[in-house]
Amino acid sequence: MGHDIKTIKEALALLHSVWGEASGFFLSIELWLMVLVAASTVAGTWLAVMGDGWSLVAFTFAFGYVAARTVLHLKRILAWPFI
Repeated sequence: MGHDIKTIKEALALLHSVWGEASGFFLSIELWLMVLVAASTVAGTWLAVMGDGWSLVAFTFAFGYVAARTVLHLKRILAWPFI
């Protein structure tokens, strides 16, 4: 890291600059779709354990999104740093 922070003001300035640079990532739709896929996978697993048929809908969404995203990356429509 290498930041020589001595005061609260310097720490807050560094925090502000880091959040400013990272805000594009945290506000991106791609991040929130991946969070939704993770939640769908957990919900699908829970519903499958409970024996509910809705687990198929949750798993279909999760795996379908991952597959569609992979295809879009291979066709170079999306250019995000992770797959």
